[in-house]
Amino acid sequence: MSKSTTELRAPNENWLQRWKDNNIGWHHVEFNQHLLNYWHTLYLPAGSLVLAPLCGKSRDMFWLAEQGYRIRGIELSQLAISQFFDEHHLQPSVEASAYFERWRQGPFELLCGDIFDLAQLDNSDIDAVYDRASLIALNPQQRQQFASLITELIPSHAKMLLVTLEYPQDEMNGPPYSVAEAEVRELFGQHFTVNLLHSLDLLRNTDRYQHHGVSRMEEKIYLLKPDGNPK
Repeated sequence: MSKSTTELRAPNENWLQRWKDNNIGWHHVEFNQHLLNYWHTLYLPAGSLVLAPLCGKSRDMFWLAEQGYRIRGIELSQLAISQFFDEHHLQPSVEASAYFERWRQGPFELLCGDIFDLAQLDNSDIDAVYDRASLIALNPQQRQQFASLITELIPSHAKMLLVTLEYPQDEMNGPPYSVAEAEVRELFGQHFTVNLLHSLDLLRNTDRYQHHGVSRMEEKIYLLKPDGNPK
């Protein structure tokens, strides 16, 4: 593997160590309110397959399954995947493959491995992408690679619900990184119609980032529709 390719991999060692240390402040035990409020804008029929990149042990996957969807999560940490199934009292089958370790139970298929190896798989069955935290977990170079990966691999009909953060990057080190609306449109605008659904002032409405010393923090929710999609 070349150095340039290595630099574009997910932030492996730091990510794995944070799970080992239980340093997972980004994980929330409640369902994401934006998911509950805006998932319907995808007009996605039950039984559709939803890709959840860098999924961790997000409970959002369980909510999606309760709505009748199938879930394919991608997660680097085996510990996170194991905890997801344990916390929901599920006993998955585990199968090793060339690039991923597949954990399967019911509507869930969680792939343990690097998100950038997704290109090695057949992704033609994906109907939508739910990205709550993967784009903001990646540095700018990795975000470009991630956006290219997603747009090249998912089928032309697939839509995407995307949640990002915006704040003055010089006031706080990422991750999570600040991803401005202009960058979202630059990354995905050639393949999707990018619709900003909602912007939430986190400093005014929550206490999650009060102690980080940032002067502004907004959470933005986007619906990405492939060009030419009527809905």
